[in-house]
Amino acid sequence: MNIQWLSPLDPEKTEIGRYSQTVLPLLKDFLSLGVVTDSIDKYEKLACEKHVMGMAPINIYNLGNSYLHCGILRQAMLEPGIIILHDVNLLELGLAYARENSGFSLRSMIVEEHGFYAGKAFDEIYCGSGYEWCGQSQSQYDEFVNAYPLFKTFIKNAFGVIVHSDYALSNLRKVYGGPVIKLDLPYTVTTNDVSERHQNTPCEIVFCGHAGPNRRLRQFIEAWSEVSRPDYFRLSLYGNIDKAEELLSLAEQLGLNGLINVVGFVEEDVLEDAISSSHLALNLRNPTMGEASASQLRYWSSAIPSMVSDVGWYSELPHNVVIKVSPHNEKQDIISVLENFILGNQAYFDSGINGFRYLCNEHGAQQYVERLTQFVEEIAWNRFVGSIFDNRLINVMESMCEDIEDADIFDDTLLKVSEMISGLEQDQSENINLGK
Repeated sequence: MNIQWLSPLDPEKTEIGRYSQTVLPLLKDFLSLGVVTDSIDKYEKLACEKHVMGMAPINIYNLGNSYLHCGILRQAMLEPGIIILHDVNLLELGLAYARENSGFSLRSMIVEEHGFYAGKAFDEIYCGSGYEWCGQSQSQYDEFVNAYPLFKTFIKNAFGVIVHSDYALSNLRKVYGGPVIKLDLPYTVTTNDVSERHQNTPCEIVFCGHAGPNRRLRQFIEAWSEVSRPDYFRLSLYGNIDKAEELLSLAEQLGLNGLINVVGFVEEDVLEDAISSSHLALNLRNPTMGEASASQLRYWSSAIPSMVSDVGWYSELPHNVVIKVSPHNEKQDIISVLENFILGNQAYFDSGINGFRYLCNEHGAQQYVERLTQFVEEIAWNRFVGSIFDNRLINVMESMCEDIEDADIFDDTLLKVSEMISGLEQDQSENINLGK
């Protein structure tokens, strides 16, 4: 079977790029693989290594909540395929896509998916044809994202959908009746030997990834400023850091001047070294976009304790593998966590070792690729059989009619056959969804 994998590929710019770099070397052992990498507004194609002659490729689209997926989204809306849905609220992707494509109305999409009041709420935070921010507070954004998951229109052409959390699976099944499977996000562990971390001064906190509006950096800095010994900590920010100057200005106002280092993008080995030498990873995400976190897998691989928001996928995790912060008591929980680090709470450091073990047991890349391949093959086979059956049946009935109007006598038969095929496909979809 030929497939084309559409995804950002640069692991230094996006964790979905890192995910693809994990999956692709294994995937090519099962399928004839071609890669289409998004370069924002154009594609760079890598030819299949073992192309199967006479078979059109199936596109597998990776959709994440950033502008890096605009080109992939454009193609997914034009040509049906299988979608790997990395987030179930694609508001940031939708905004980026609408700003690049004047013929696409994000507001109309929101109204179609969620109704008049969703459109009214959207108008209160984004204005004009350029969708400029005109909201009054972060809480407005948070409330909108929580109330209106945004992905239904983007998957309307999907043959099937893959997600990475029960939270995403639950949201998807409310609006999508096709084949769905939930897989645990994969990671290749390169070592069995990780060292336990202990109290140290200063305590190095690391953040990596895309610092979008839900990553709570501003809220973390505000809480940090109120601990008993703020200068006990240092924070280093890696990746795409939105509004870095505003964060540094806030830190200065709150007495944290010189304690935050905005690094940005670095080589992969530099980032790995930075994580390995840190004592705490910052991975707050509220509101959740429904994602499983590739960054979290990276943190676990270094056995580093991680502070996370107790929402979405993070709520599904065992309590001893991460340090959970309640979204309803966020500030006080952050302060409590930092105070416990100052006191040297060993249970927090143990969570890093527990996370490493959890990563090894639950997130194997080989198992992930095998199940993904099975899912793709089942969808492809069902569509192939259905297409052959439909075409042959239509041709046979056509040959039995002297006039096109005579075909009316077969309407009931065609309807019953169509219902039977739909029923079989639904049964198969349910089997796939149940992991059978």
